[in-house]
Amino acid sequence: MWFFHNPGLLGINARNLLYIKAYNPKKAVMLADSKIKTKNFLSARGIPVARLYNAIHSKKELKNFDFNSLPNSFVVKPNSGYGGEGILIIKGRKGSNWVSGNDEVFTQAELERHINDILDGRYSLADISDVALFEQLLIAPDMFKKIAYKGLPDIRIVVHNLIPVMAMLRLPTESSQGKANIHLGGVGVGIDIGNGNLTYITQYNKSIDGIPGFGDVKGIKIPHWEEMLLIASRVQQVTNLGFAAVDLTLDKNMGPVLLEINARAGLAVQIANMAPLRRRLERVEGIKVTTPEKGVRIARDIFGEKAETKQEKKTEKIVIGNLERVEAIGRKDNAKIVAQMDPHTEKSILDKTIAQKIGLDESGKCKFNLADQRITTVVDTADFSEEKFKMLVGQRDLRNFLIDPSKHMTPASSEQKATDVPYIAKTFTDKDLEKIDQELFDIDDQIKLLSHLKPINLREEHTKFLVDPKYNPKFKYKELSFDPNNLYTRLKRIEFPNTPIGILWRKKADEIQRKIELLESRGTGHFTAKSIHLYGAPNEELVNQAYDEIKFMPDKFPAPGKVLSAKEAKKVFEKAIEDYGLKGWRVKLKDELVSDAVAGKQNTISIRSDATFSEDRLKGTIAHEIETHAFTAMNGALQPYKLFQRGLADYLMTEEGLAVYNQEKTESSETQKKYWPASSVIGIHTALNGSFADIYAKILELGFDAERAWKVAIKAKRGLADTSKPGAFTKDFVYFKGYRMILDFVSKGGDLTDLYYGKLDLNDLDIVKKVKGLKKPIYLPAYLR
Repeated sequence: MWFFHNPGLLGINARNLLYIKAYNPKKAVMLADSKIKTKNFLSARGIPVARLYNAIHSKKELKNFDFNSLPNSFVVKPNSGYGGEGILIIKGRKGSNWVSGNDEVFTQAELERHINDILDGRYSLADISDVALFEQLLIAPDMFKKIAYKGLPDIRIVVHNLIPVMAMLRLPTESSQGKANIHLGGVGVGIDIGNGNLTYITQYNKSIDGIPGFGDVKGIKIPHWEEMLLIASRVQQVTNLGFAAVDLTLDKNMGPVLLEINARAGLAVQIANMAPLRRRLERVEGIKVTTPEKGVRIARDIFGEKAETKQEKKTEKIVIGNLERVEAIGRKDNAKIVAQMDPHTEKSILDKTIAQKIGLDESGKCKFNLADQRITTVVDTADFSEEKFKMLVGQRDLRNFLIDPSKHMTPASSEQKATDVPYIAKTFTDKDLEKIDQELFDIDDQIKLLSHLKPINLREEHTKFLVDPKYNPKFKYKELSFDPNNLYTRLKRIEFPNTPIGILWRKKADEIQRKIELLESRGTGHFTAKSIHLYGAPNEELVNQAYDEIKFMPDKFPAPGKVLSAKEAKKVFEKAIEDYGLKGWRVKLKDELVSDAVAGKQNTISIRSDATFSEDRLKGTIAHEIETHAFTAMNGALQPYKLFQRGLADYLMTEEGLAVYNQEKTESSETQKKYWPASSVIGIHTALNGSFADIYAKILELGFDAERAWKVAIKAKRGLADTSKPGAFTKDFVYFKGYRMILDFVSKGGDLTDLYYGKLDLNDLDIVKKVKGLKKPIYLPAYLR
């Protein structure tokens, strides 16, 4: 091919002499060679990276390592690996074994042997001992899944002088065993720097017509392209590597994510682009580039087509003024303050008094909202008591904004002057309303709150507790499956109509934010406060009512009669679903469920595999799960807006109170379960002031069995890491309080049919009834028909 005789081609010797030796300081190269150091250094500077679960530094650590502490999916890689060697993708478990990305099954012994090889330096750059890393398994977006064989594609961007000069998409194939490495048989696809469109396709150093098993991809655009170019340029800027290859990927939830930086970039990028790299590098020599933004603009101008499409214009930078209102978010509190934009200062600075008030992290890590954007950064502090602003926003946090000195700060609503131009309400079309409803539904659907609060080491900690009932479990949790900052930003961007449904949506957005804040605080000292902010907590009067109720609990209950297994109960549930005409609902058995049975969001009723039911209790459980939770969901699906089915803000207390009420009406014989809501209140009250073991002992003392005592303790302490410390997940007190709220509603002549419009908060009933297009509920228990 003519290409290989092109004088502009960059060879290895020229690369080493002209670019690596000349532009890459030894200290910067050492940073790039260590994935741990790279990750810590760049994440502290706002570069998105995959989460690091753990690391093994020695064979002694390997011998004592608890593999059950890992999530079901992860990536094992050498810290100083090269060329993708030694990377093992684990996508799930199969019994006690692990399943790799290409569906091979690994025993723990085999996994340990692979880690031994990493520790021995088999895959390291210099064949010296290395460190094994366990990282988050990133999930490819649908666009990439279609064109990649099993593994995760990545994008390599070569940067010099802050200017991205060449890029390629690397796709895993069957030949490369699901790895996106060119030398292993992966496919390299050139990318137009100007617009992110895919160009030439190559494999084994030869041009091919299409991707094996997919076909031609020319013209397909890489999402978030400009953002990826900016990340690559910024990485070069902060690492001080003059010549670098920045490897990025796209995650389904996080968007662009940095994989690693390479100080000794391979040269296959030239073949993928059918263009000589050396000529491009020489072209950007000597250009004065002061910022990554300028570097990206230059790259797009000289190496690609100018592509100012209408679609791209939608993602242009946000214009702000010199002074803007921001909301600083801390561990204790939030503060709405005035900030001065200062692009000449590298790092943002927060007023000392404000930092103390909001509970700024000792490391300086801070979040703040600016122009509907959630920004996570690291700030310094200073005394701004004499200034009209309380924060300086530095260059690092202004990369997504343009500053217009003529733009005036929007006044706060409390400062709005009477002479201001009157506010003209936006007109919302039916399509606008549908989009708002769908957006809130989608955001809420990503959170999966209870799933994120289930300890991943629950079984192991339960075993330890059975050996010693005074043991306080140490819980671990899976990483969040969503990006909180992304969801915060999406919530901030929603405009709500000033109508009954707009009020309900605004309340839902606030509840969603409280849920995210709760999950972000898992395992920290702030978890309890966030739980109380979301659900509330039992007051002294409610705790006394719970104790009073349990005083009347008999020592013995009537024999339960015939006891049904989970499989037998499943058949009864399925018959009830059929009789009620609940189309699309199903019942399944599930291991390690905390409750005996639960109606989920996906029209599914799950029953714990080892649960048992008396016939009378099974009737009550059906009243609770089907005649309440399933019925409100089905009626909610009839309403004009999806959130009636998913749940309006703070619906849980009304819903669970109604479920307990229905259960009480259905069960004919008295069982200990009648007193479970009261035991939950006492358990949470004990948790707020004591340990896991304290809760267990207290519930046993009240006359409940060991199984109930364990359940109360685990439900009250989930979300915490060290359960020996005071603190609680306060959700379960809503059963007891909600039941009393329903009794009060009925005693005052309230119509329970109104609570079946969907999943709603009783306190919002008057607003709900004013929603345009509301339909009467048709799924009702027998006593209401």
